[in-house]
Amino acid sequence: MIKTRDVHFIIMMAVVIGLLMVLYLTGRPRYLSRSEPHLRAASDMECFSCHDDGKVFPMTKEHPIRKKNCRQCHRLERTKG
Repeated sequence: MIKTRDVHFIIMMAVVIGLLMVLYLTGRPRYLSRSEPHLRAASDMECFSCHDDGKVFPMTKEHPIRKKNCRQCHRLERTKG
C-alpha cells in the first residue's frame, strides 16, 4: 500500500521535473555569427570594442547583463554537417 507521504513525494518530483522541462524547452539559443570578429574575440573587452555604447553595434537597453560574461549566454552558432 502506498503511503500518503510517498504520493506527495511523487507529485512534487513530477512538478519539479515538469518545471525543469518547461525551462529547458523555452530557452532560446543566443548564437554569434561565425564572422571573423566573433571567431577572433577571446575576451569580453573584445566584444565591447564593437558592442559598447556609442560603438558600431551597441547593445540594446533591454540587454539583461551588461559589461560582463558575454560567453555565458552567447555561443558560436553550430556548423551544419
